[in-house]
Amino acid sequence: MESAQPFDHAAWVANEGAIRRRRAMWIALVIAALLLALLYGGRVAWLSMMATEGDVPPASSVPLPEGAEIMGDSIGCGSGGCSVTFTVRPPAGQSPEALAEQMGATPQMSVPGTFWDPRTVWVSARPAGSVLNLVVDYWSTEWVP
Repeated sequence: MESAQPFDHAAWVANEGAIRRRRAMWIALVIAALLLALLYGGRVAWLSMMATEGDVPPASSVPLPEGAEIMGDSIGCGSGGCSVTFTVRPPAGQSPEALAEQMGATPQMSVPGTFWDPRTVWVSARPAGSVLNLVVDYWSTEWVP
């Protein structure tokens, strides 16, 4: 007949402490994840609900090829919202028309939003002499020929 192991109260208490610490850690991680999700959801809701026709995308939202340079910008508003027009100098040896085609902005391109700002950015290209004017906004719809 086997003899029963004696009850080790110290091991029992140590095991209970480890279980409590593990449970507290998981609870803290779940709460932190929920708080981050609420903050992100609040940010996206703020962008959606508080959007005005005056919102214009920043210059960093336009993917320019290497060598192209933004010379200036101007904001214009109309009945369909506001847009910003970036005056872009093409890289050396490239025409404004070729730059627009390289970017895919003829006649219009859409730039998907980022994690922090999920709004789609619409870009249309308009060559003007030796520069390319890029009209950028959040309010356009897809161009249909």
